[in-house]
Amino acid sequence: MGVLLQKSTTFGAQSSPKPSGAIINNPQAKCKTMKIRSLVILATTLLLSTAVGANNNDGATKVKVQNGEKWWGLVVEPSSLTLPFERAFAVATEDFSPTLYKANMLLSNRGRYVWSASPLRVGFDGKSLTIDSADGSKVEVQKSGRTLREAYLMCCHRNFPPKAVEATATLFQKPIYEFGGEDAMLYNQQSVIDFATMLLHRGAPSGTILLPMGWNSTSGDFVFDHEAYPNPKAMIDSLHSKGMEVMLTITPYVMAAGRGYRQNLKDGNLMLGSNNQPVVFQSRMGYTACRTLSPEAIATIEQQLLTLTEQVGIDGFYFDCLDAVALLKDDKAQLTDYLTLWNSLGKNIDVAIFSTPMGQQLGSTASSVSASRHYTWATLAESLERAIDASVLGFTRTSLAADLDFHGGDQNLALRTAQLAALLPVAIIPYSVWNIPSKADELCCLLAWRAENGAYYLALAEQSATSAEPILRHLEYQFPRTGFSNCRDEFMIGTKWLVAPVVDNSGVRMVRLPKGRWKELDSGRIIKGPRVIDVNVTDGKVPIYEKVDK
Repeated sequence: MGVLLQKSTTFGAQSSPKPSGAIINNPQAKCKTMKIRSLVILATTLLLSTAVGANNNDGATKVKVQNGEKWWGLVVEPSSLTLPFERAFAVATEDFSPTLYKANMLLSNRGRYVWSASPLRVGFDGKSLTIDSADGSKVEVQKSGRTLREAYLMCCHRNFPPKAVEATATLFQKPIYEFGGEDAMLYNQQSVIDFATMLLHRGAPSGTILLPMGWNSTSGDFVFDHEAYPNPKAMIDSLHSKGMEVMLTITPYVMAAGRGYRQNLKDGNLMLGSNNQPVVFQSRMGYTACRTLSPEAIATIEQQLLTLTEQVGIDGFYFDCLDAVALLKDDKAQLTDYLTLWNSLGKNIDVAIFSTPMGQQLGSTASSVSASRHYTWATLAESLERAIDASVLGFTRTSLAADLDFHGGDQNLALRTAQLAALLPVAIIPYSVWNIPSKADELCCLLAWRAENGAYYLALAEQSATSAEPILRHLEYQFPRTGFSNCRDEFMIGTKWLVAPVVDNSGVRMVRLPKGRWKELDSGRIIKGPRVIDVNVTDGKVPIYEKVDK
């Protein structure tokens, strides 16, 4: 299929009100007015439908960047390609790793867009874009409005329209509390109940408990280890009575010892290395092997997950295969096939989160913006940028990964990571922060805010399922052409909240406020924008501002 680039009137625009008292009684005047209006409409239509890209002799389309125009698209990978485009590059979307948020799409803050059902090859020199499709189809660039939002919405609705997928409260309205850490294999049924009790005792709002890998049989089958969890249904019922739901981490891993390991090896179910021996690596469970995947294996897993849902009462699943990704990173084709099968597990599950972002734009599953388990301040800042960039490409259900490690046990880094996690559309709160009592108390203040606004997050998710509007929004998206195209460290939640997460250890956060009146969450003071302010964040708080009309 070729590259499709559509035109439209301004998306979401309202018709102009009729001027008060402007009643025309003269038929000739009416006719003249209608003719003028028709000419204006015709001229506008011709203007919008005129291609603005010129074809080169080699078939590629060259698009000149307009004055003040910025472009987003192709891939979310801040370490190599900044959005909007700044540095010169030459890329092909077919070459990007399947573990990245990627799209055969380009969007402009001047209302232009490019979209293709086939991979794009794009070059950028700072002044123009050279675009070609992998199959040689013609590329046409047309207007769809005047802003990034209009380009995004029209591109979505024309080419990959949102499907009315369910937006569950489990994903959007409540925090998801990861239970795990280094000693995850030593926890048992009572430990999980005690964790939920501790959260509520500290003042954390009710939410969902996410059990890490290690809850299930060492054979890798998705049934509870009955030595540690003798009565899982009773545990689930107890947690439900406390207002807590339960999600399970699902991995393709098998303990590299014991009966289950030998049986999987005999049946040819384990990933082999170049020496034709099972690949063994160290995880939180200990020495671990990785399962191969096939349609038959996926069907077996699906049946086991269905049993957990219907008979035990499990509320959702977190699909984690980051270690498998590391094993297959040198073979892109094999990695793509593996992730395609793995991500197919979410197609019939209402509450599903994946540790890798491979999937459809505006899809029903959530996915992580974390590029690594090992968090540093640099990794945290990059995750924030990934979340903002992903929203512009149509990936609206983002979270941080579970099972994170914090560099050097940095307590402030753990707090700031948990805070960013709490602010994303799907809030997975890392376990480590609860081991730091003072930081946990600070986090509970933000979690209380998230719980109070849980219905708002859920409403945005439900709206996104039909409108394609992202939950988390780039400031350029929400405040077009006002100087925020390069703002990579702040975002809006819907139209109501501006958030400036803290992603460094300096103690001061610079915040850029757009035009309007902004109510500071902490102090209640009203600040009139546009304005740039420095906020002292040594108290552990996050700068959050509510947009107020008057």
